Amino acid sequence: MPVSYDHLVEIDEEKRQVVIYRVLETGKKQLYTSTELPEKTFAEDQEGFKRFAQMLGENLLVDSPRARSILGLD
Repeated sequence: MPVSYDHLVEIDEEKRQVVIYRVLETGKKQLYTSTELPEKTFAEDQEGFKRFAQMLGENLLVDSPRARSILGLD
């Protein structure tokens, strides 16, 4: 049976990072990845924000077994 898990996204304001965990069926959190938030605000760099948001979304979708299956990425 394939492993199933969800994702938990946390924002660490102090470190200015987005941290993504896999949350297993048992409830255990497993670090998936983390990345720094953009230095510039949305108003200062809209294109940079769009790239960051796209990268974040792609990471979540590509790591999700259910999303990969639905989107035909398997």
